[in-house]
Amino acid sequence: MSSGPVTTVDAKRLAAQGDALEARFPVAGFERVQELLAGPDGEIRARLTLQDLDGVPAGELLVEGRVTLACQRCLQPMAQPLASVSKLAFVASDEAPVPEGYEAVALDEGRLDLPRLVEDELLLSLPVLARHAEDCAAVPVAEQPQDARTQAAPMRRPFAGLKDLMKH
Repeated sequence: MSSGPVTTVDAKRLAAQGDALEARFPVAGFERVQELLAGPDGEIRARLTLQDLDGVPAGELLVEGRVTLACQRCLQPMAQPLASVSKLAFVASDEAPVPEGYEAVALDEGRLDLPRLVEDELLLSLPVLARHAEDCAAVPVAEQPQDARTQAAPMRRPFAGLKDLMKH
């Protein structure tokens, strides 16, 4: 089992050995994910277990960690745990056979870019709508009492004076 700062790996060699990789990545290092987050803090753990399936390097990728997102109800930062498990087959071209139940991932000259693969999995595991659980501080307008709504925002009538202009 390998561990440490990993960038690219020889997927065929590791699959032939039945090896596994474990790596940790700072969330701040994932550029494509940053624009979706409320902060760069956090760490992502990845474990890739490889095997050879009839000449095709394949494996299971486990990605887990915690990121900071903005709650879409109250717009406050919130910690969001993420976990993803994917079954992947590493192929050289689109025409290569892919074992059933596995998703094809293209290799670049036989090498696999592990940080990019982990970032792809992060993007897929982010929630579509981030929000706190039931204890969110924001109360939707529809649930506020009628008096609170009228006091909070007095009604504006920008065209009320037009009626007087039309009389002349």
